[in-house]
Amino acid sequence: MIKLTSHIRMKDQTHLDPMHLQSFLAVAETLHFTSAAQMLGVSQSTISQHVSRLEEQLSTRLLARSTKAVRLTENGTALVSLGQRLLQVEDSLFAYFRDGTPRGTIRLGVTEDLLLTRFPEILGVFRAAHPSLQITMTIGLSASLTRLLDNDEIDLLCGMRRSSETHGQKLWTEELRWFGPAQIPFSDGQSIPLVTFPEGSVTRRLAIEALNRAELPWHIAFTSGNLSAILAAVRAGYGITAQPGFLRESDGLSLCEIPSLPRIPNVDFIAATRHQTAQGPEELLIQTLCDHISRLQSSPPA
Repeated sequence: MIKLTSHIRMKDQTHLDPMHLQSFLAVAETLHFTSAAQMLGVSQSTISQHVSRLEEQLSTRLLARSTKAVRLTENGTALVSLGQRLLQVEDSLFAYFRDGTPRGTIRLGVTEDLLLTRFPEILGVFRAAHPSLQITMTIGLSASLTRLLDNDEIDLLCGMRRSSETHGQKLWTEELRWFGPAQIPFSDGQSIPLVTFPEGSVTRRLAIEALNRAELPWHIAFTSGNLSAILAAVRAGYGITAQPGFLRESDGLSLCEIPSLPRIPNVDFIAATRHQTAQGPEELLIQTLCDHISRLQSSPPA
């Protein structure tokens, strides 16, 4: 008990009151007790008491006073920078724990095609607005990201669904288009070479279903889980592919304008969480995406 009481007394004696530091720093800035009191909205006697208490605790003179002037001692000068840093740490601590400040980590899963839109730019806006939130990103196909979401390995999925489906929150609807090389590698009546993602891909299923409805022959000419590889294969002449219409802005990629090719149904780009209604940081990110995408869609073309 004696040791514990002694320890508590020692802590009380060495504890610095932030108000005492603020009063000292105000005097150090103005070199005038009255001006320091006006700056902090307290009385001159309060400023004097705070500085005297601080000097007593630190067992040193911080200010050299005379009837005409106030100046900092050597130790007083040293305390200016130390005291400012201490108060900054205190401000940061309270800012971190302040109610309403979102914090934590969002494990985000994104399809590769979204990285070719304004999505990264919007993500940058979100990170700037919420610096206490960290984001880790996984890139993959919608089907694989859905499995990660179901297994609680990511918190938020941003990807693609059929327009007839209802899961997730729709960000926007996008048309699917046929893309091909400059020289089409087939003619009417020949089997259509498809460049596509592996089984389970939304674009793969919709493309094959459209060709089957049109009773057109087809075969898989190239497959990859990587969008860059898909587009490279198309440019190299391996075949045609069904992809979101915004990819027509990609270098060296041409729309395949063959009348016999069937129209492909539209797709929705969505944001989905494990919960029916998004909550917390995920809800903040989805709202940011919806707000910015809505503005982009309502803006007149340049």
